[in-house]
Order: sequence, then structure tokens, then C-alpha cells
Amino acid sequence: MRIALALIIISDLVIRAGDLQAFFTDSGIWPTHLIKNFGWQPGYWSFHALSGNEGFTWALFALHFLFAISLLVGYKTRLATILVWVFTISLHNRNLFILQSGDDLLRLTLFWGIFLPWGNALSFDSKKYATKKQVSSLASMGYLLLISSVYLFTVFFKNSSEWHNEGTAIYYALSLEQIRLPVGDWLYQHPSLMKALTHLVYIIEIIIPVAILFPDKKGISRFIAFLLLVILHIGIGLTMYVGLFFLISMATAIGLIPGKYFNKLKILNLKNENKAVVKIKYKFNVVKRFGIGIVISLCLILNLSYMQWFPYELNNEVKLVINTLRLNQYWGMFSPHILKEESWYVHEGFTEEGKHWDLYYNQGIIVIDKPEHLVKHYKTDRWRKLAENIQRNEYTFLRPLYCKYYLEKWNKEHPENLMKNMNFILMKETSLPDYKSSVPEKIQLCFCTTND
Repeated sequence: MRIALALIIISDLVIRAGDLQAFFTDSGIWPTHLIKNFGWQPGYWSFHALSGNEGFTWALFALHFLFAISLLVGYKTRLATILVWVFTISLHNRNLFILQSGDDLLRLTLFWGIFLPWGNALSFDSKKYATKKQVSSLASMGYLLLISSVYLFTVFFKNSSEWHNEGTAIYYALSLEQIRLPVGDWLYQHPSLMKALTHLVYIIEIIIPVAILFPDKKGISRFIAFLLLVILHIGIGLTMYVGLFFLISMATAIGLIPGKYFNKLKILNLKNENKAVVKIKYKFNVVKRFGIGIVISLCLILNLSYMQWFPYELNNEVKLVINTLRLNQYWGMFSPHILKEESWYVHEGFTEEGKHWDLYYNQGIIVIDKPEHLVKHYKTDRWRKLAENIQRNEYTFLRPLYCKYYLEKWNKEHPENLMKNMNFILMKETSLPDYKSSVPEKIQLCFCTTND
């Protein structure tokens, strides 16, 4: 699990680095002077927000990358885990509007990794340890409860008719061309199969937490949970464009596999005849046990607080601790209702003389029709998530920032065809039953000028 997560963190950094200027500097969409004005919660922090300078940001990315390499090879594993966790929190807080549930799961798993002995094998640190005996601790329970919570609470949230009597959840999800992949195109043509898979997904998400928490000393039930989880997320990854979410979900679940399964495959062979075998002593002192117990309780209450029937709400002092440690989590993926609004954007530019120009297609004719293969129009899932957030009413402040960024970027890249203004337009249609959709609605989101 340590190795898989380190590889994902490295991959994520490489992907984010491709849009470093756009997402993490003052010359991009989200400058540092605005960070604490929108979306920022008491207790949040980020040293990525100390400066919007591109060189400073590259330096932080480089450090984050090096710490992830250290985690990958298991060198000073505990320290590396702490540093990667801290840098991940800082990076996530720098731009909250391109995050998705997979980022929360990654961040929380890194937190529990600080207390788990995942540096004892397949690592430079493994020379210090022998792994004859499994370690059982509150941290292990915290990790198991985290993975269980993802599926337990998403089941609780799936209380709409799309997930039950109608069985149309997958149909509506795949109706969104902005996330539908080629395998999803094929599946979308089989309504009966989509309905059956909707019910199957719901059942699998019920089984997973039960199997994880089932008191099975041999670990067979947890291994079954792992297999079901992998099957579920391979299906998601093949049919929907969800970025690294499906990979993060599978990587964070590797810890469910009992260690003896790896030993049988001779993957873990840590015996060193020339070295003294050091017996693992991994006992938390009273303070650590108490602290970890508190964190487990907070995470459980935090998840329960989203339930309408749960009467207790965390006070502001407790929320401050949660925000500082970034234990925030909400597992309402594709629930309670499936998003039915398909949207795409029109970037209508105007020259000084008033000539219209389509800045996306770079032509004189403005195209408002839905693009073919809409999902391919997003460079990364981060851009797709930003586009999804821009259309939401609570994120209207993103619209002029994006408009200005896009206009300035166009003028920088096309000095021969400078634009004075840009009209940022949202085209939106609603998915209906039986492969139908509403007439696209044209909504003007923002009008910006180079003088803004």
C-alpha cells in the first residue's frame, strides 16, 4: 500500500505540474490574495499560499516529489510519511476547487500511515525489523474504519429512486458525455445491463464494509472485500473519466490484504541471516492511544453528522481541529441523486474593432453546439472538476477569474489576433429518461475585458 500510494502521489504531482501556473500561481486562475476569501475554513493552512511566485511553487513541488520518493523506497519511512502528508494538505488547501473525493481518501490514508508499520517491509528501513508477527493497534482500526466508511456512508446517501426501484443511476451517470469513456459508450447502449449493474454496485457497496469489519482472524473476509473493491473501481475507471480516483481507491485498499498472502508469494522476504533479528515493538503510549481514539471518534461523528437522523453536531472548536488536520470527509459519490446536467462552455472573444471570434476553436464562427466526444475536451480531470464547479451557484466567484485567465492566455499565445473582451457562456442540457435530453439552455456566466 505504501508503494502504491507513493506512485500515485508522484503521478499526481506530475499531472498537477503540467498546470502549475494555471492552478497554483498568482498569474493563474486562483491567486494567493483570494485564497482565504472563498472556501477557506478556520484552521486551514497552506505554505503553498505564502507566495504566488512560480519559482517558489516549483520548489515546493520538488520537495514534495523527493519526500514521495523517500516514501516509495521506504527510507526514513515515518518521517517521509509525515512530510508527504503535510505537503499534501498544503497542496490541497492551495486550490480547493479542483479537488475530488479521491484526494480526501488519499490524504486520510496518509494520516493513518503515519502510525502504521508500513515501513517494515520492501523498504530500506526493513533491515531494522522482522515481520513474523502482525501488528494490531488502534491505528489499524482507524484505517479499516476509513475504508469501511467510504462505502458504508455512500450506501446511506444512495437513497434516491435512481439507485433503488428505477435502477437508472448508471444510465444517468453515463448520459454525461463529459465523463463517459469508450467502454462507457458501449455500456450506454445496453439499458438492461446498466440497470442490473446499478443494483449490483449498490449490493457490492453494502458487502464491502461488512466484510472489512467482520471479525475474521484469517483475513479471508477482508481479502474478499479487497477483490470486490478492485472489481468495482476497475469498472468505474473503464467507463468514467474520474482522474486518479479509481486508482487511489484501489491503492488505499491494498492494506486489507493479509500479510500472509504476500509471504506465500515470497514477496516479503526480510530475513537476514547476517543481521540480528529485531522484534517489533509497536505499542502506543497512553497519550498516543488516547489521541488516535479521539481521531477515530471524530471521523465517525463527522460522517454521521451528514445523516439527517443524527442529532449531534460538532462544535466550532472541534471543527477547528478537524480542519487543521484536514480530516474532512464526505463520501456522497454519485449520491443521493446522479448529476443530470450536461454542460459545455463557449468562449466568445471580441477584438478592439468588435469582431467576434471563437477562442476555443480559433475561428470566426461561434460554435454553441455540444462538442463531439466532450470528455476529450478536458486536459485533465482537474480541469473537468473546475468546469463542474464553475457552473454551480455557490462558486460564481470562479467565473470572472477563469474568464480573465482565459482571455489573457489567449492574447499571450495569439499576439497576431488580440482580443479586447470575452463573453463566457455556459450551455446546459438535462438528461431525461429513454436517451432523451432537454433543449440546450444558453447562460451568460461572465463578460470580462483586458482592463479588468
